[in-house]
Parts: sequence; structure tokens; C-alpha cells
Amino acid sequence: MKGLDGLLDQMRKLPAEIVSKRGGVVAPALRKGGVVIQKQAQANIRAVTRNTVAEGYTSTQTLEKAVVVRRDPNPQRSGAAERYRVVIARGRKYPGGRVNKKGGKPLTAVMTGRYLEYGTEDQPAEPWMTPAYVNKREAALNTVVDELGKGVQKAIRKAEQGAKK
Repeated sequence: MKGLDGLLDQMRKLPAEIVSKRGGVVAPALRKGGVVIQKQAQANIRAVTRNTVAEGYTSTQTLEKAVVVRRDPNPQRSGAAERYRVVIARGRKYPGGRVNKKGGKPLTAVMTGRYLEYGTEDQPAEPWMTPAYVNKREAALNTVVDELGKGVQKAIRKAEQGAKK
């Protein structure tokens, strides 16, 4: 990545209150990078569920709406200072009280997402999250770098204005 070294040097020069415990300029940049992958994952889900319409099923878009970008509350366990993940929101149930055939539990978006991504003994895998990551990781990284640069410049201007007063 070009330009990242200079950006990191600029970030190290920032006051501690600008690079805050809440993520400072890093958190919004990481979130926007995650949104790039989220949008692709949702598009992949639409493509996969489009196949089922021909078989007489209708999509409720529950899984598509359940794909979200979340801040990791404990990023240190992965060795990071800040981390955002594209995940399926837990607890999203399908309308109409659909239940899982095997366990009789309510069918959730997490279950459906896993069934589609990895397949079952009766259903072949139709990956949607892995291709989203593979196809958009470079674009997501570029988004993070761009947004980080904008955030650092904004923080520097804010610090300079505060120093002039």
C-alpha cells in the first residue's frame, strides 16, 4: 500500500485525545471499509436467493438485512487495537414461525447464512460471504486508507485551531 507509512507517522504525532479510546479517526475508517464488504455480501445473498424464486419460494430478505458491520468489543484478543467485523446479527428470526427441521428451534438468519455458506448434507454450499471478502478486500482496504487520511487531516486541522486559541 502506497502512502500508508506517511499516514502512520502523522497518526503517531497526533495528541492522545484525538486518537481516543473510542477509536478516534480509526473507528469510522474501519467501519466504512467494513461497509464495502457488507454491501457485496448483501448483493451475493440476493443473487443466491434469486435462484430459489424459480422454485416457488419468496425471499423475506431476513438474511440480507441481518448482515451488519459491528465493532468488536474486545479487539485485543485478536491482537488489534480496534476491529470491525461483518457478521450476521444474532436473534433475527424468520417471519411465520418457521422452525429448523432437525431441532425444532426457530429458524434464524445465522442458521440460514451458515447453511448457504457451507451447505448441509442435503444442500450444496452456495458461498456468499467468502466471495464478498475475496472480491472486495482490496477496495475495503483502499477505503480504510482514504478515510484514515481524511480523518487524520481533519484531526490535525482541529488540533492546530485549538493550539492557536
